[in-house]
Amino acid sequence: MSEPSNEHTGSRIARYRKQRGLLQQGLAIRANVSKSLLSKVECGQRPASPALVAACARALGVSTSDLLGQPFLAEMRRDRLDALIQPIRASMENWDIPLDWQTRARPVAMIRGDIDKLLTHRRQAEYLPMAVELPALIDECVQAAHTARGEAQRQAHECLAETFRCVFTLAWHLGFVDLATVAVQRLGWAAVRADEPGLAAMYGFLRAQTTFSSGRYDLGMRVVDGALRDLDGQESRRPDGLAAMTGVLHLRAAIIAGRLGDHSHAQTRLAEARELARRTGELPVFGVSWGPANVSVHSVAIASDLDNYGEAIDLARGVRFPDGWPRSRAGHHWLDLGKAQAWAGNATDALKSLQRARRIAPQLTRYHPTVRDTVAALRERERVRTPALAEYATWIGM
Repeated sequence: MSEPSNEHTGSRIARYRKQRGLLQQGLAIRANVSKSLLSKVECGQRPASPALVAACARALGVSTSDLLGQPFLAEMRRDRLDALIQPIRASMENWDIPLDWQTRARPVAMIRGDIDKLLTHRRQAEYLPMAVELPALIDECVQAAHTARGEAQRQAHECLAETFRCVFTLAWHLGFVDLATVAVQRLGWAAVRADEPGLAAMYGFLRAQTTFSSGRYDLGMRVVDGALRDLDGQESRRPDGLAAMTGVLHLRAAIIAGRLGDHSHAQTRLAEARELARRTGELPVFGVSWGPANVSVHSVAIASDLDNYGEAIDLARGVRFPDGWPRSRAGHHWLDLGKAQAWAGNATDALKSLQRARRIAPQLTRYHPTVRDTVAALRERERVRTPALAEYATWIGM
């Protein structure tokens, strides 16, 4: 469906509501939100929180991606990403049948080198090279997993799980929730055969994230707690890997609690994560950015989700990024902070934060729905036209 370039999430909610023949009161009742809040969101006076978006999506019978405006196809065409999704879908069709290759797959150690490069692209939010490289790597990992033997076969399944992890990241951030969901299922299949509890925990971590698209936060919390129970007493081949996965699972639970509006539970989970991070320090393992910095940026994001914008801004003052911290995480933080600053009335600071996100992780920023709603809010409130804001809006396709 084509849409006006100046639409924001609230105006999309209004558009779908009218298509369903509902008044604001009718949607508010179905979504179990107040009519006053819904009215303010639709006209851009209040932000559309993740919880509200999910509730409205369920009530309207659409996906959260529909309300967020994803995927942003015009920008994907501009970045030459649109034509690269279908080859990934085609490669994802096979994971359990050996290919009819005339040549053998490379040794797993050589494949691992390319997987490590792919994971670096993921951490740096470099979507274009990820999309280019994924189809061939998926095929080769599948072939190696079915033709290798012994430890090499186990490692091939580990490589396959990590390619599916990269597919999830790419698909989720571009708004292809269906493809992301398939990637998680494939990752779970490969993780069992890789015999690595850390990858099984990664499956739980991402499986919980897929519930965000439907607003089934109750289910997401059960998935996280199940993954934490499964980690108890396990051993990993990677030093400190299970501590890192335990930590990020607690952070995922904190995000879910925040979206459920349960401030107390969110703070309890953050406290558990913070204490664990104090003991472990920074642990970049299993492709996650675990450590004190990640706990700090999650604290900011949760405060913003709970509409506690002043608290989010205060917490952001204590955030310190370690050297070499992934651009994907740093860029996301500046988007969260920019949102809080915009809705707190700090337009100048908000635009600076958005510009920092753009410099650090341009592709993540261009395709993140948060930035569009933040820019829409800033444009609505500007008294004098700001050239920098106008240029930024054009860059993201508004």
